[in-house]
Parts: sequence; structure tokens; C-alpha cells
Amino acid sequence: IAEATGFAATPGFGVARARSMSNPTSLKMVDQSSATVGRRALLSSIMAASSALVAGYPVQAANEFDGDYTDPKHPGCSRTIVSQGAQATVTGADGKPACKPGEPTKAWKLEGKISGEEIFVDFSPKGGPKDLLGKWDGSGIRWPDGNKWSKK
Repeated sequence: IAEATGFAATPGFGVARARSMSNPTSLKMVDQSSATVGRRALLSSIMAASSALVAGYPVQAANEFDGDYTDPKHPGCSRTIVSQGAQATVTGADGKPACKPGEPTKAWKLEGKISGEEIFVDFSPKGGPKDLLGKWDGSGIRWPDGNKWSKK
């Protein structure tokens, strides 16, 4: 800037174009110290908020049901729930009954609905009930047969 304008850099000041009828292309020194303080304060606020996330404060998922689960009736097999609003997609795989490395598994995808602390899943594509009710118990989903999918 100094070479093009003849102005040397001064802390807290910047160069701006003057808007005047007589000389619309002229340059003048402008005090930017208050703008700099404003930007610094904003940046400090953003850094403080992001450090709370890095420090390990909990961040809520879009829905408490969203995530990966373990299923004791199918050890090692995947169980995942992804929701959008009240609609849920439940995906997973089954082995015979466990999922072991190198052994074949059968992947599946089911649809469900979430209502508060309950999820209704259509297990009929797997030969199960159409609207099986699962209840959130704080750490996973408890099903009517006593099985519990624990959130990872």
C-alpha cells in the first residue's frame, strides 16, 4: 500500500477510498481501531464457544435415537439409526446369528417413526412385526422381547 499510495502502515489505521465529488479516486487515512477491537471481540467469542466443544462438553445429536448400537442377540452385527424429523431409517446386518470377520452377513434396511421416547420400527421385511415398539431407556432401546440395543 505504501508504494502505491505514499502512505506508510500505521497501527490502528488503514487506507480507504474517499467518496467526494471533487476527487472520487483520492485516498485518505481512516481510523480503524474501533473496527479492529470489534473484530477481535467477535473472534474471541467464537474461539471461546468452539473451545467448549473441544473441551468435551456434550453436543446433542439431532435425535437421541440417532447413532450406532450393539445388539446382544447378534454380536458384532451393525445396527444404525438415522432420523430426519419423526422419520427413522434403521440399517443393519445379521449373521448366523453373530457377525464374524470372513463370514457372510445379510444387510437390511427398515423404516420407523419416532415419537418422544419411543420408536416404532417396521420389522416385517425381516419377518418380524410391522410396528415394533422400542423405548429409549437413557442408554439404548429396550424392545418388548427384553432385548436391548445399547448405544455405542
